[in-house]
Amino acid sequence: MRARGYSLVEVVLAAAVVAIGLTAAAVLVGTLMQQQELNAASLRAANLQEQAVKLYRLDLSSSAIRGLLPEPCVASGAPPSGGYTLSFSVPSSTNFVIDGTTVDLDRTRLTLVYPNTVAAGNVTNRVDIVRPATRVRYAQ
Repeated sequence: MRARGYSLVEVVLAAAVVAIGLTAAAVLVGTLMQQQELNAASLRAANLQEQAVKLYRLDLSSSAIRGLLPEPCVASGAPPSGGYTLSFSVPSSTNFVIDGTTVDLDRTRLTLVYPNTVAAGNVTNRVDIVRPATRVRYAQ
């Protein structure tokens, strides 16, 4: 009986298929890591913005809010390295009539700018904040 082995062509083709598969896997891992970095940055920014909204509804000033947040924030311009730009628009009044009662509301736009971790440039996220125009002030 004659033992038969693999030919050189079969070995080269098998090596090419394995190389293509490994290259595709490496590209996929790189893409997944970039997406994870972008998702983490977006989540941190969303949490920071949510905290800023809650502090604004407590009637704190924008400078006090920026000072209380756990990440470095500036009022305008480009975000600092590892930080954010957090700005508030001037409140505008809106009136609603609910069951014959007029409710006065203040509407403010909060703009958050943070660095894009994957590509060059910044990401901007805006949210409108609505709070009662008449608020109870406590002694500080």
